[in-house]
Amino acid sequence: MADFVELFERGDFVDLGLKIKDEFKKIDDDRAIKKHKKYDAKYDQIIKKLYEKWSPFDKSENFFGLEEWELNRLSFAVAVDSVARGLKTSQIRKILNMSNSIYRKLKNDKEDTFVAMDVAKLSYTLAYSLGRHKRELETLARVLNKAITKLPQKPSKNDYEKVHNFLQAVLAYHRLLGGSD
Repeated sequence: MADFVELFERGDFVDLGLKIKDEFKKIDDDRAIKKHKKYDAKYDQIIKKLYEKWSPFDKSENFFGLEEWELNRLSFAVAVDSVARGLKTSQIRKILNMSNSIYRKLKNDKEDTFVAMDVAKLSYTLAYSLGRHKRELETLARVLNKAITKLPQKPSKNDYEKVHNFLQAVLAYHRLLGGSD
């Protein structure tokens, strides 16, 4: 486990992701662990150790103050937890698609009021999805909600770009870690 924490602190997310994917597979294949206890085993063996040193909930309090590398770490930590919880790639893609729409409007200099409405829609769609998939979506929703609520009323492209990049990185790491479709 110390190896996982060391790789995380170094930022070697590809090697770390492959090792975590293997560990998750061992837990999933272990017939001695009941299906409803798989997340607990993954949490106790891997996630808890990472969160002791680096909590995504604490880090997301200052989402817009994070430097790019810290935001990358946050994305990876959220992806690890999301895969362990069984979050489907399609659920992340649904959120990312809404984010793509907002980002494109900002990039094309569309009127801010429409973007503000889209950010509000993203927020309540996230709440709805969390209500339907609480166990799977909880970590991503908590971190993303902190970011969304800290956006200015009329977000600039630079403000929103951090949120959008975060979601893209979560999806990428989710796939690396073996997240299911």
